[in-house]
Amino acid sequence: MRRRLTHPISVVAGLFCVFLTSVPAAAQSPAPWVCMTRDFANRVAYVSPVFNVAQADEMKVNPAWHKVMTDKYGITALPYRSCQGPYPSALLADSARMQFMQFIRTNFHQQVNELGWTYAGAAPITVAHAPPAPAAAPAQPAAPVTLTAADRAEFQAEVPQARGYCEQNYRGLYDCDRFAQAVLQHRLAHPEEWEGQKGGQRRRPPIHDLAVGIQFKLDCTECLDDNLLASWARHQVEGNMSQLLMTKMTTQARVDARAACVSKAFVKHMHADPWLHHVQANFNAAGLDCGNPNG
Repeated sequence: MRRRLTHPISVVAGLFCVFLTSVPAAAQSPAPWVCMTRDFANRVAYVSPVFNVAQADEMKVNPAWHKVMTDKYGITALPYRSCQGPYPSALLADSARMQFMQFIRTNFHQQVNELGWTYAGAAPITVAHAPPAPAAAPAQPAAPVTLTAADRAEFQAEVPQARGYCEQNYRGLYDCDRFAQAVLQHRLAHPEEWEGQKGGQRRRPPIHDLAVGIQFKLDCTECLDDNLLASWARHQVEGNMSQLLMTKMTTQARVDARAACVSKAFVKHMHADPWLHHVQANFNAAGLDCGNPNG
């Protein structure tokens, strides 16, 4: 009984498989085959063209291919079926061949040698692939959202809330009047920003969400005050080193020097990266700039 291709095509000694939808080959002869082999030692692969094999010769294809690999290319360990078939069509055989080559080149970054060898000198089958589908036309940009008078009134009314949020969360770090104005300017510049809620309702992203960058980010460059930033960083350093100072593991002079260095570096980092949710990362970076605090 003629063997049919009803399982994933094993290649590379079982290390990977090329999966195809199994379709029984028609009971006719000849039928398409393809041979694929890897030389693990030399990190190279060999692949044959697609060729037809008569049903009576199917058991002879693998031994013939293995002999060529051994005699011409020095591959001696070939315990698996390198040649696959019969395929229901030359197109499916060539698809397996192309997937094998792409896998080797993309995943292993190895050379693939495409040989002209076919069993018993059969004429290689040239497979015509369908041309790629034309690229889809680029999506048209969405129409800009119109800022309405109601939007302006809503955003202006939020200014005291924004100032209060800053006083509660960023006192001593930002100028809260500037913070409130930064929120207002962000709202006016981005009336299209909405967040979804359960039940399909929408809302403007809360000030907290803007500050921590959950979906939309508040650029607070205009909030920055160098004196406030430096003072905040200095107090952080002094608090972090207070225990060392109390236990006499450091000196006041070292604390003052560390605080001066970190506060200066912190101002630089905040101007380079003013996002509110990066404050701690900027403080840590400033500390790294100033070296080991115990040094």
